[in-house]
Formats: sequence, structure tokens, C-alpha cells
Amino acid sequence: MILLRLVREAGNVLASLRLTVALLGMSIFLVLAGTLAQVESGIWTVVHQYFRCWFAWIDLKVFQARGSGWTLGFPFPGGFLIGTLLVINLLVSHARRIRVTARGPRLYMGLAVLAVGSLLTWISIAHVFDLDSTEKTANPTLRVTFQLVQGVGVAAVLFFGCHMVFGRKAGIVLLHGGVVLMMASEIITAFSAVETRMSIAEGESSNWAQDTRTSELAIVDPSDPKVDRVVAVPAARLRKGGAIALPDVPFDLEVGPKGYMVNADVREFRGGEGNPATAGLGMSRIAKALGEETGERIDLPALYATLKEKGTGRTLGTYLFSVLFSFDGGGAQRVEAGGKSYDLSLRFHRIYKPYEVYLKDFKFERYPGTETPKDFSSYVRLTDAERGVDRDVRIWMNNPLRYRGDTLYQADWDKATEAGTVLQVVTNVGWMVPYVGCMIVAVGLLGQFWLHLWGFLIRRRDAA
Repeated sequence: MILLRLVREAGNVLASLRLTVALLGMSIFLVLAGTLAQVESGIWTVVHQYFRCWFAWIDLKVFQARGSGWTLGFPFPGGFLIGTLLVINLLVSHARRIRVTARGPRLYMGLAVLAVGSLLTWISIAHVFDLDSTEKTANPTLRVTFQLVQGVGVAAVLFFGCHMVFGRKAGIVLLHGGVVLMMASEIITAFSAVETRMSIAEGESSNWAQDTRTSELAIVDPSDPKVDRVVAVPAARLRKGGAIALPDVPFDLEVGPKGYMVNADVREFRGGEGNPATAGLGMSRIAKALGEETGERIDLPALYATLKEKGTGRTLGTYLFSVLFSFDGGGAQRVEAGGKSYDLSLRFHRIYKPYEVYLKDFKFERYPGTETPKDFSSYVRLTDAERGVDRDVRIWMNNPLRYRGDTLYQADWDKATEAGTVLQVVTNVGWMVPYVGCMIVAVGLLGQFWLHLWGFLIRRRDAA
């Protein structure tokens, strides 16, 4: 009896409107704190520390003017925890208030229709029938219309099933199901979405994009003229420091406790100051750690690492690596070991694609008499040997290229030459979920309105 009473009380709490209001209030406060925190931290740092986490740490200084205020803080539920509790609150309250009205064959038929609707929902969000931009019939208007038609079709089937099972409250059940689906889309995006950038100069091609939010130490063996053999050590491993065993190369790494710097300034080395580097570009330069960048600026990592020969442990030197070297022409640093040459560089994390993009022409226009961009677009040639694709495509603002699960947006351009493009490459398997969720909510609202209107008209007819 005591256990049953506890379960009943827990159900009352989870289904209460007071919990709903409290969670909504906490979410508003979390958004406020996260917005203010962007003054000191980058947007992606805030996203992960406040919203895409179970618990957040709220610094009181975010509510004060810069350079003043307390240095204390307090723990607070993160976005994942608040969202999860809101979903539980929604499901428990509906389970208590909404009853299944169907019985017998009608119930079984309704459940079957809901199963079919669920399958169609999965087919839609799994991109089974998506149109790539390379298909001749896949113009932007057709793609958007096709996405909306998919969502409406799925929602109509689900509404029919809900009406058979829940009767006059079918619309309420369906629209809240759409809300849950849209909340789930954020979870899918948090764990699966990847945003990278692809920079291409006119007359050149690229089959990789780079993630400017993280870095990697690349060890390249260029001995084969046809293909480079690359060993990449991710930033997460470099942060931990210590000894790092490298496969397929005759040396290992040793990173000190402060060897990896998330953001660093590199300047010319002056005599009389300590320099950790004993070889390579670090002999004439030195790195100093900086705070993380804010806004649209990116962090520029640096690394001090000691190379040690495998087997003997002989030190090959302590090197300074920085992503800045690739910007100022320094490039990779050559290391001789095991009778071979290796090129080492700290670079932004690269993701290689199964297709190649060749920039045929880049168009850039300004408003007359100003430096304000009016329009910039890329005329590219997309090739994919695996699928036999070889097609010319134009990419411009709000008209991206969609191919093999990637969306390539026109994001920026090479400001030095104005003859190169920067494409934002977004890989998000859950991008269709909000479309379907919004259509389900819309159909649920319209369906519920129609059910009440139909009931009113029937009562009015009977009364007459």
C-alpha cells in the first residue's frame, strides 16, 4: 500500500500543471543565462555547457558588467534534463486525462493505422524518398513542396488512426505527439549533426571539409606519389596529454600538461625568454595561450609536443604546431625518422567526402557605390565516381546543394582574391524531423477544430 501510494503521488507530481510551469520558467532562465554567457564564451561553448547537457553551471558573473561582479556560481538543470522532464510531464498528464474510447475491431484497426502512420513517419525522416539537388526534377520549390506533402500525408494517416482510437480527442493527442517529435529533433541534431566548411579556389576542387571547432595533429607519409598515408590524432586526445602511441610511424608523441592550447597567439621568439621548442618552426616562434573566442570568431589551437623514436626512446625534438602556420605559409613541418620523411601539422579536423566539388566560377556582386555584398554564388561541378554523377550545379544564397545527406550552403568567399568560395557543409540526418513535426501539429490543430465544429453542427441540427 505504501509503495502504491508513493507511485500515485509521484504520478501526481509528474502530471501536474505546476511542474509544467516550473519547467517552462527554468527553461526561460536557462536561455537568458546562456544568451548572456555568449559575451565571454563562444556560441558553441555555450550550447554545450548550457543546453546540450544534463546539468549546467551558471556563473553569477554573466549577470554583471564585464570585469566586475562575483566569481561564484551554482548548478542548474541543463537543456537535456529540462526537455526530458517536459516530455515525461506531457506523457504522464495525457495518460491520465485521455482515455482510449475504441473497443474490439475498431481498436485493432486504429492501432494498425497508427502503426502504418509511424512507419511512414520513419520513412519520411529517414530520407528514403528525398530528392537530391543533382536530380533534374529537384528544383528548390519542388523539394520544399515534396517535404511538406510528405509531412501532411504522414499527419493525415496518424490523425485517422488517433480518431479511431481516441475519438474526439484525436487532435489533442496528435498535436502533442508532434511537439514531442520536434523536441526529439533537437536530441537528434545534438548527437548527429556536423557543420563543416569547404574552401575552394577557382579552378580547383576539394573532397573534404573542415570542422573549425576542433583540431587534429596530422602525420602524413608522402612517400607514395599516388596517395598520402595519414595518421590523425584528435584534439580530445591531445588535451589529455601524456604519451601517445602512433600507429604505422616510427615515433610516438609526448604532450605535457599544458602542451595543448585551445586558443593561442604565436609570435616571433625573442632571446632571453624560455622556449619549450627545440626543433622546427618553434625555434623562431613561441605560443601563448589565450581565452576562448566569442561570437563568430574561431579558436586557433597550438601544441607543444615531443617526438620520441620507437624502441630506443630517443628524443627527436620538441616541436611547436599551430593552425596559424597554414595561414601564414609555414605549412607542415618535415621530420626525418626511420629512414623516411613525414610532414606534421596541426590543422582543423577534416572530414572526407565520397564526392568531389570543382569550382568552375565564382560570381561576386556589390551594391553600386558600396562595399556591401549584393549577391555571391558558386558554379560548381559535382562528381561522384561511385554513383556515376557528373553534373554542373549553381549554389547561391538560400539555394543550397543537397547531396548524399549533405547540404552545401553558400556561406562566405575568399576576401583576399574574391575568386574563391567558402561553402558551409551541414550533415544532419534529422533535418526532416521538424518538417514532419510541424505538419503533425498543424493537422492535429485543424483536426481538433473540425471535430468540435462537426459536433456543434450535429447538435445544432438535432436541436432544430
